Amino acid sequence: MDLLNYKDLIDGKPIHIATVTKENKPNLSVASDVQVMDKDKIIISVNEMNHTQENIMYNENVVITAFNEDWVGLRIFGKAKFYESGKYYDYCKKIFFANWETTPFWATKPKGAIVVTVESVENFQ
Repeated sequence: MDLLNYKDLIDGKPIHIATVTKENKPNLSVASDVQVMDKDKIIISVNEMNHTQENIMYNENVVITAFNEDWVGLRIFGKAKFYESGKYYDYCKKIFFANWETTPFWATKPKGAIVVTVESVENFQ
């Protein structure tokens, strides 16, 4: 599946990302600083999401949901990695904070970047 066909559904829109703790408990976070990087990669700017970050370090499996106002969307399964520095961090800083934006929590730069390599996608309505 080519995620580039779904940029309008994902880029800059609120998505949900689900992870699992070491204790096998589910965690769900919301993010909107999101962008399709290429046909099988999504980047998410980490502005808070402390539990999501910790969970990905332990278990890289994630599920993302993205949907429109009519609740038509995608369930995206993949492997996530967290980056505190480097090219993905710099990308988030440039794309999501280029004009001195702040998050609802007053962050002026990302804490990190999550890059999800997509393994499969399911449509839902």
